[in-house]
Amino acid sequence: MVKCMRIKLSNRLQAVARQIPAGLRVADVGTDHGYLPVYLVVNDIAPKVIASDRGKRPLDSARQLISLLSLENQIDVRLGDGLSVLQPDEAEVICLAGMGGVAIKEIISAGLPLAQAAKRLVLQPQRNVPAVRRFLVSNGFKIVAEDLAEDDGFYYEIIAVEPGLMELTEQEADFGPLLLRDGHPLFKDFLILKETDLTQLLAAMADNNSKDSLQRKKQLEEEISRIGKLIGSL
Repeated sequence: MVKCMRIKLSNRLQAVARQIPAGLRVADVGTDHGYLPVYLVVNDIAPKVIASDRGKRPLDSARQLISLLSLENQIDVRLGDGLSVLQPDEAEVICLAGMGGVAIKEIISAGLPLAQAAKRLVLQPQRNVPAVRRFLVSNGFKIVAEDLAEDDGFYYEIIAVEPGLMELTEQEADFGPLLLRDGHPLFKDFLILKETDLTQLLAAMADNNSKDSLQRKKQLEEEISRIGKLIGSL
């Protein structure tokens, strides 16, 4: 049967899928081509998935894949922005993966009651991850799991949160409270790459001595030092 086709996810999306508890209804917001919803249904992780995106073209690709696998009864495809596509109590788990941290914050802010009513949010910000962590804990979420994934030389941070209270230190916001506490096989390599990237950025700014540049260079030096100390402690 076509329905039994093996769906292989990238390491990044596999890490997202691992944070989704089995048996719950899921909304994959910003689904792109629909690979994650199909994987969740085919592997009996989620009985129902809402696959939404604001882009018509990727959503058309998702519809084609879902139709090919005869999964229309289990995957509901919706065109729209953020959490506006959801009704109360439709999704027990909400995924926001593969978008910038600013976009994730805006989507959650715009639909905060829906997000706070979910049992779990699974997030994979492409950028500004510390700001996402700070936003989450200031809006009634606690971080219950963190993961790292590597794809083609890039490292991705995955954060699972549930309703609750917690506080973050500056270091926990920057590097992840559970990654710091529990470690991860990729954590040291992730930090080394981050240190290398910041060092290269600092070197590229060497000849720029404007007031703003000098302030930014000082910030970079401090961040590089903090990461170096953390690497040395692992």
